[in-house]
Amino acid sequence: MNNLKGVLRSATTMFLFVGLFGIWMGGCETQEQKIEKLIKQLRDQNEEVRWDAGYALGQIGKDAVPSLVQVLQDQNSQVRGSAAVALGEIGEGAVDAVPALIQALQDQDAKVRFAAVYALSQREGAVDAVPALIQALQDEDAKVRFAAAYALGSIGEGAVDAVPALIQALQDEHVRGNAAMALGQIGTSEALEAAVPTLIKVLQDPDAEGRFRSIVARMLGEIGTPEALKAVEEYQSQQ
Repeated sequence: MNNLKGVLRSATTMFLFVGLFGIWMGGCETQEQKIEKLIKQLRDQNEEVRWDAGYALGQIGKDAVPSLVQVLQDQNSQVRGSAAVALGEIGEGAVDAVPALIQALQDQDAKVRFAAVYALSQREGAVDAVPALIQALQDEDAKVRFAAAYALGSIGEGAVDAVPALIQALQDEHVRGNAAMALGQIGTSEALEAAVPTLIKVLQDPDAEGRFRSIVARMLGEIGTPEALKAVEEYQSQQ
């Protein structure tokens, strides 16, 4: 019995040592090794594994950008899309990836184009991406157009060259809400004047999401034209 206890105690000690050693070794991974492992996971057949890897690469930040830029050329469109989303998570640290993301707006897969637009929208003042995002407003996929309008709005005043294209996009039922918001965010007199009628339609639409209508009401109040203020007053009286 004592021998058995001794063997069990030795075995337990050994397994504990092995486990702790494994944890210690895992903690000693270099940044390059972590990135390499996550890049491999981006190519996993399981979508959840790919998305988790993309998120983890986004948390690593700038050090992961060169590898992710290379992955944007992968033969698998799902992998390319995951890489673009990861670059979006990195945000401002992914400035070196902008040319590759702009190129990705020409990808044959709409999901990759959408992911590239998302990534570009995560950088404040990404003026260098404006021409490509203007082109994306003409994309055959409505989700890409929708995202492009949002991205141009997030750039703000730096996207002033997009005003004519956004005014045109007010005719696109899939995009007009984001286009109007973008015009308000750009804030030139031409942009604001063009945005008011569509913003009022959104404000008066009972099927529009409540929080979105509240944002629109605040925008119209800030624009401050008589037409805008009247619409806000009517909206508030109904709340």
